[in-house]
Amino acid sequence: MCSNTDGRYMSLATEEASKSPITSFQLGCVAVVSGKIVARGCNNYRTYSKDGMIGQSCSCHAEISVLRKCMKQNITKKINIYVARVSTMGEMLCSAPCIDCFLKMKEFNIRSIIYIDHSGNTVKRNFDDFHTSHTTSGKKAILTKRVKCL
Repeated sequence: MCSNTDGRYMSLATEEASKSPITSFQLGCVAVVSGKIVARGCNNYRTYSKDGMIGQSCSCHAEISVLRKCMKQNITKKINIYVARVSTMGEMLCSAPCIDCFLKMKEFNIRSIIYIDHSGNTVKRNFDDFHTSHTTSGKKAILTKRVKCL
């Protein structure tokens, strides 16, 4: 069950999504620890990072952008992740993390993940109860060698 506070953080994740240069699918993410926002980010065109958090991808996902900021601040515990996805028409779309973001999140002590489901509902899950096998279209294109990452 989501609280009013969760709704406020989701609104902030939506604001972050609107900052994304990738207009075809804008995602925003906010990381919160003990009621304090510790990182914000959106998906962008970055495809590599020296820290190893970005690689074999057509873009940097919003969740990865936020996790990188958390890592730089040495924040790796009790993180609540809020993810929002906005269509070009301003509609809220499913924002459940993909399998790659999920696997990176497992390297952190994520407490809960809050996202929009396929029905347009805001969902809050304990991270240990969240599972996904979703692969993005960009990752599928890389795997089938339709695009080449630099």
